[in-house]
Amino acid sequence: MFKELIRVFEYREMLFHSVRKELRVRYKGSVLGFLWTFINPLMQLVVYSFVFNSIMGARAPEGVNYTLMIFVGLVPWTCISSTINQSANAIIGNGNLIKKIYFPRLILPLSLTLTNMVNMLLTGIIVFAACFVLTPNPPLTWTYVFLPIVFVAVFLLSFAFAVLLSAITVYFRDLEHIFAIITMVWFYLTPIIYPIDLIKSRSWVSPTVLTIYKLNPAYGIVDSFQKIILYGKIPDWMHLGYVYAFSLVLLFIALFVFDRCQRRFAEEI
Repeated sequence: MFKELIRVFEYREMLFHSVRKELRVRYKGSVLGFLWTFINPLMQLVVYSFVFNSIMGARAPEGVNYTLMIFVGLVPWTCISSTINQSANAIIGNGNLIKKIYFPRLILPLSLTLTNMVNMLLTGIIVFAACFVLTPNPPLTWTYVFLPIVFVAVFLLSFAFAVLLSAITVYFRDLEHIFAIITMVWFYLTPIIYPIDLIKSRSWVSPTVLTIYKLNPAYGIVDSFQKIILYGKIPDWMHLGYVYAFSLVLLFIALFVFDRCQRRFAEEI
């Protein structure tokens, strides 16, 4: 199982070219090209901000711009959800390549994850610019040094799902549609378009319900981004630690499943 990771390192040049190819092909032939990396999340931001802030009256905590709050949450969420939704096609979509030559199959979900991570980092540039535009006194503090730790958490969670789903979707094609629905529901169970204080203020939310709510691994990631960028605070290490533990366990399971499934990829595709 872990030998596959060693082989990936040996084929690192192929991984590099695969990521570069993914980035080029994704917007090949489009007039705006890489600008779509910024346009897509910005359009989502405008829609969510208008619907939930202007129409439904949703509010951010005092002293925080609502639009910026959504933007900060959308950046990691878009990376996670895009990786999950695209991973269903990671193996199936490369059937011809798998049948022709040998290479570590793990490169396919890994290159997909890294591509979305690059897009997330590029979108992060817009977030920093938005901090200056939407906030009179942006909290640019030393706590930004913790952002790489959160980025690694995003990578581990995304990669774990990509490895698992890319393998089992080869055998169960309906999972592609099932997980598209799951990620849609998952989005609304994560405090992106509403603050966590809104959940806490509900009378029916007991401490037990709140604890279960926070077991959502995306919660710890979004909460960490918000604490660092919006408030200039240190992330909650317990929540972030849970994300790391959840992701590593899921990744271990995913690698085991992938190792068993890849033996018949060529036949099933």
